[in-house]
Amino acid sequence: MIRELVLVGGVIYIVIALVQWFENQTVQGEALVFVGALAILSLAHHVSDEERLKQLEMAGLWLMIALFAGYAIAKAGGIL
Repeated sequence: MIRELVLVGGVIYIVIALVQWFENQTVQGEALVFVGALAILSLAHHVSDEERLKQLEMAGLWLMIALFAGYAIAKAGGIL
């Protein structure tokens, strides 16, 4: 049930991103990256091997932590 809900939520956000893409031409790049990331993340939950799914989830978690830390360092350093 959770896998299906993640997929449905991903589809809803993909539709929203595509609507934004067509309505606001200045966010085309961001919308395309967002749609790609959501498609990959939504479909990642349909991995049949539970151990592989856990590895993907942990890799995603650490990627988000690294991106957040990088953002904080760039913001503190005056780059952003």
